[in-house]
Amino acid sequence: MGEVTNIAIAGVGGQGIILASDVLAQAAICAGYDVKKNEVHGMAQRGGAVVSEVRFGRRVRSPLIPDGEVDVLLALEMLEGLRHLHRLRPEGVVIADELRIRPAVRPPGAPGYPEDVVDRLRSLGHRLVLIPAAELARGAGNARAANTVLMGAMSRHLQLPEDAWQRSLRMCLRPSLLEVNMRAFGLGRQTQDI
Repeated sequence: MGEVTNIAIAGVGGQGIILASDVLAQAAICAGYDVKKNEVHGMAQRGGAVVSEVRFGRRVRSPLIPDGEVDVLLALEMLEGLRHLHRLRPEGVVIADELRIRPAVRPPGAPGYPEDVVDRLRSLGHRLVLIPAAELARGAGNARAANTVLMGAMSRHLQLPEDAWQRSLRMCLRPSLLEVNMRAFGLGRQTQDI
């Protein structure tokens, strides 16, 4: 990764994208980096697309990541990952939940959810890490901690010390959610790249 590390987190409303970006940004701050962050909520309250970008480094001048400059794309839903694939740099990595959220309503003539979404994610040759995040989160005690499982997996691809992540989780989560999210983060950190 270059002087500035660029992370895009994509998914649908309600998956914890904003919380994930808050935890990532705080971990980078705890590690002593300059951090910039931005978010696009769209129709998030209705299950619409949400994307958040976090940039960190010695000096970061803008919160916006140019297309083709994303180092890690964290996809909380596979199709949303596919929609942002063009944003990755050639040596970038996609870390994605195996989750597929099919739209509740599809207008006439609109394309359906692609059955070959995994093949499409692999098609451009980027490194792809697929994780059963919801399943692992259930094992940690709460399926809603899938975002934290994915952050644990992502933490192995970033040069942020583990204690920065631990401090960030303590700072960003309510005490009642901390224990299950710490377990979820640990399970994600233990996953092996496929």
